[in-house]
Amino acid sequence: MITGEKVRLRAVERSDLPKMCQWLNDEEVMYYWGHPGSTTSLAEVERWFNEGLERSRQDRKTYIIETLDGEKEYWDKGYGTDAIMAFLNYLFNELQLHRVWLGTESYNARAQRCYEKCGFIREGVEREAAFVKGEYHDGISMSILRREFDQRAQRPQQG
Repeated sequence: MITGEKVRLRAVERSDLPKMCQWLNDEEVMYYWGHPGSTTSLAEVERWFNEGLERSRQDRKTYIIETLDGEKEYWDKGYGTDAIMAFLNYLFNELQLHRVWLGTESYNARAQRCYEKCGFIREGVEREAAFVKGEYHDGISMSILRREFDQRAQRPQQG
């Protein structure tokens, strides 16, 4: 388990599947994941979970973020930043990674602010890479290096 100040990142459990199915069928949540309008049955989530168990034996892990208090009512309250920082600490200090990369859609300003707050640098744009809600959107790639994370972790935190 990976613990931050506001969240825990832990392995997905079978008991999480109904809640995950609810999130996967929430249009607002899926919009920010780049898949609005998609629907997922509980059977599909269970199949994904079972396939994930097999992948986890191959050094691939799937985590769920658990707030130490919820859900959408916790958006924009620092939980994402805490989760990303706790995960980066694990990736850089436990797994000894050198570089962490991620991608998001251009319309997801909340995610980009969170990633920048955690020290990610915008590296590039994949023009019109995602077709969401009838429009093309750019994909944004960002990364952080271990030394950048170490420097950020040494600075006093800014709100």
